[in-house]
Amino acid sequence: MADSLKIKFWGVRGSTPCANPENMNFGGNTTCFQVLSTQFSELLIIDCGTGIRNLGNNTYSSKHPLKGNIFITHPHWDHLQGFPFFKPFFEKEATFNVYLPPQNGVGCKEILQGHMSNTFIPVTMEKFDATMNFETFYPCELTFDSFKVDYMWAQHTVHTAIFRFKIDNKIIVFAPDNELPIDDSMESQKFIQSFRDFVKDADVLVHDAQLSSKQYLERKGWGHSTWERVLEVTATCNIKHLILTHHDPDSDDKYLENLDQEIKNNHSKNYTSVSLAREGQSIDV
Repeated sequence: MADSLKIKFWGVRGSTPCANPENMNFGGNTTCFQVLSTQFSELLIIDCGTGIRNLGNNTYSSKHPLKGNIFITHPHWDHLQGFPFFKPFFEKEATFNVYLPPQNGVGCKEILQGHMSNTFIPVTMEKFDATMNFETFYPCELTFDSFKVDYMWAQHTVHTAIFRFKIDNKIIVFAPDNELPIDDSMESQKFIQSFRDFVKDADVLVHDAQLSSKQYLERKGWGHSTWERVLEVTATCNIKHLILTHHDPDSDDKYLENLDQEIKNNHSKNYTSVSLAREGQSIDV
């Protein structure tokens, strides 16, 4: 079988899940992505929003003991809400490694234990049957059998990673929460240049585009980008596939369909493809 590399979108909403009829075409689950490759059999998951529940249900009946690596960009609720509901965590034969950047001196395991304390949920981590390894991912490049991963710091309200995966000579970058500044300050311009250097020549960039320019006027500093700014900043970065994600819970299907078409009509020349992310979508890399 020829080598194959895919990204599957299990959750593409930001802030909070929204199980409303008007949101179902693009999906109502919060952020969760999966990378699939013929180069490896283990699960590779980015973020654990409510979308990870469906991912777990889809893989739970696997005949072989599941193994996987899970990378969490940051510990905001919408990126962790699905963590306790991932059924493979309750398989005795399963093994998972979980990676999260440090948060002001607090490590991965302590952060997740806090989220899953009995105060907030009856299913604490002690109830997991799988072998769970929790790793605080300090800035560096980690090398696995079939891929490498590093990150740069996003511009967000807590320490947040922009993960860059190198798999089979392909580069995939995930930045679901990142505020690309619009001002001309030296600090902002330095960040923009660092970001451009980091994502340059990526085969796929999945990036936060929760806001419009109009919405941004009231939400500056919330840690999210406008779709207009993402397109402006990345237009000359030689990115093949740009996928815009982390849709606002109040952005209904009609709005997103119109926006998707507008972006394709006016910005396709700068990419092999550009589109809004949809829950359940798979793309070939």
